[in-house]
Amino acid sequence: MMRSIFVVAFVMITALSVTAADYEVIFRDDFNDAANKWPVGRGQSATADINGGAYRIQKTTPRAAWFLRGPSVWLTYEENFDLEFRGRVTGGVQNHGYGISWGCLDDANNTTLIIAPNGSFRVFQFINGMMSDIIEWQPSDAIVKGTEWNVVTLKKRGTAMNIVFNGTMVTSIEMPEVFGREFGLTVNGALTVEYDYVEIRQEQLPIKLAKDHPVNVTRENLGPNVNSTGGDLSPVITADGRRLYIGRYPYAGNIGAPEREDIYVSDLQPNNTWGSMLNVGRPLNNEGSNFLISITPDGNSALLGNTYRRDGSPAGAGVSIAYRIANGWTIPAPVQISNYYNRSRFSEMCLDPSGRVLIMAVDRDDTKGNKDLYVSFKRNDGSFTEPVNMGEVNTWGGEMSPFVAADGRTMYFATNGRKGYGGTDIWMTHRLDDTWLNWSEPENLGPSINTDGWDAYFTVPAKGDYAYMSATNPNDGSADIYRVKLTDGVKPEPVFLVKGRVLDANTKQPIGTTVQYESLRSGKAVGEARSAPLDGAYAIALPSGDQYGFRAEAEGYYPISDQLDARTLNTYTEIKRDLYLVPIRKNETIVLNNLFFNFAESVIRQESMPELDRLSTFLITKPTITIEIIGHTDNVGNDADNLKLSQDRVNAVKTYLVSRGVDTKRMKAVGKGEKAPKAPNTTEEGRQQNRRVEFKIVSM
Repeated sequence: MMRSIFVVAFVMITALSVTAADYEVIFRDDFNDAANKWPVGRGQSATADINGGAYRIQKTTPRAAWFLRGPSVWLTYEENFDLEFRGRVTGGVQNHGYGISWGCLDDANNTTLIIAPNGSFRVFQFINGMMSDIIEWQPSDAIVKGTEWNVVTLKKRGTAMNIVFNGTMVTSIEMPEVFGREFGLTVNGALTVEYDYVEIRQEQLPIKLAKDHPVNVTRENLGPNVNSTGGDLSPVITADGRRLYIGRYPYAGNIGAPEREDIYVSDLQPNNTWGSMLNVGRPLNNEGSNFLISITPDGNSALLGNTYRRDGSPAGAGVSIAYRIANGWTIPAPVQISNYYNRSRFSEMCLDPSGRVLIMAVDRDDTKGNKDLYVSFKRNDGSFTEPVNMGEVNTWGGEMSPFVAADGRTMYFATNGRKGYGGTDIWMTHRLDDTWLNWSEPENLGPSINTDGWDAYFTVPAKGDYAYMSATNPNDGSADIYRVKLTDGVKPEPVFLVKGRVLDANTKQPIGTTVQYESLRSGKAVGEARSAPLDGAYAIALPSGDQYGFRAEAEGYYPISDQLDARTLNTYTEIKRDLYLVPIRKNETIVLNNLFFNFAESVIRQESMPELDRLSTFLITKPTITIEIIGHTDNVGNDADNLKLSQDRVNAVKTYLVSRGVDTKRMKAVGKGEKAPKAPNTTEEGRQQNRRVEFKIVSM
């Protein structure tokens, strides 16, 4: 099939297969037959055939070209390798050339070396269709002129690409940018060329497999309720695993043109199957391309691709956020990302469960390959910092569809830049620190998940029992949504999934507001969520390994904090915790749930500081309020000892608040011992409720 591609014709080889040990030959074609399925035939300005041990390409015009794909061979551009061919010119223009292209994404993005019958050579690059020279035409005595055979070898060693003609090293260049995984043979201009052989040499490396990856597990196509006759992409599962969002295009049921992606949603049925996909409608969908990036664990905030005008119509590229309201969703508002740009037509993103970290797969100035993974952090004003390249997790191929699991540490992503089972495979890696720039070596999820085709958009609910993904349907070639059961080795770490409602402590009416959670050990904020305005429902995922405090916050209320200790959590656990907000008014009493003491002691433990710091800030910002700090115990032990202990503890609280700048005259410390139980002392749960410190608003 003919098409015009500037001045270059090249026979492409898609990099998909295997590597080799000690620079052994991993691919060689002597063109003794057509077994490798090189395209042959006649076009308007070129012919190609394989006959008598040679691959012949005849070009009769200087511009028209064939774009021909050949056998699939995996070449790892990050490692050392050799590319070699033997060829000659049998006719044509003396200053036109033939050679080899590598690191190709397509005909508009590649690097090429060519030699000419007059004994000269040239190295040039196409970037988005614009050609620039790396080495301009220059002569070399190592090239045999005329119609004689030449052996051309490219030897990548470290960051250098050595150029060798007929066994003589001529020069070396810095390894150029790699746009994609393809390479090929090139004919530039009106020439007749014969290729005697093509050879690739590279060290053979095994696929880096995840331990305990799924074996003999069958991927389940979710069937016609979920999948359509068009493309079904980018699944996003809610943290509780009960609601599934996807993108769909082309599809006649979309709000805009069929080729404009829309967001669809389905709910899990009691029999563990999925209901029919429904278009989410406006305002999340409009006449443009719409796709869901992430849904927060509570299901109340949606991060969306592209931007929207105030009337809900399409505005352009970027990121937007929408919030659930009583009758649906707000019109998505733009999210500001400092110096955001993307040179690719495509992008994929993921918001981590905390809502504070945005991972994106985009093409920027410092991108190594087609697209790289970048990280951006949320500021206090809701905007995000300038994206930073995530480093060694990226390859010279293309990374895409990142997903950060509920544990906040496990990331799944797709790439064609690592040796796997197909064109694009699913990989997993673990975050090593809080910079989000250092990750464990990525591991392939194995052949039960990855195929010889395209696999991407891996998403996992908090429980980690199943994963949902997009992959090519072998029956019709379209993208479908699949579900696969996970083994322990590829699951994220366990979390507490905390679900409940935010309520007025007095009226028990639901409140739509923000929910904050923090590490009690470090005092640092960890994440935030929102409660639904209709019923006050919220959900947060708390990863193992830390002790957390969480609370709702709303104007005119003081929060009653709650806490969970996940330091020894070793299995996924769902727990119900309603959060209460106490109106700020005279005679209201508020329990300081996240205030901790050692047994029978009055020394305040470090994890209590966030709770006390909030109280001090509250009192400083409301200077007319006076409070009574009240201490209580259970009935275990001597009455007098309990009374003294409660007094010592509230004295310690008052002393701390004074140290933070609160006037001592505004606070009275009262220890009541076991005199005012909140619950019966007959159970451990009741005794725990009775061991408390609270404060009462005395005046305002």
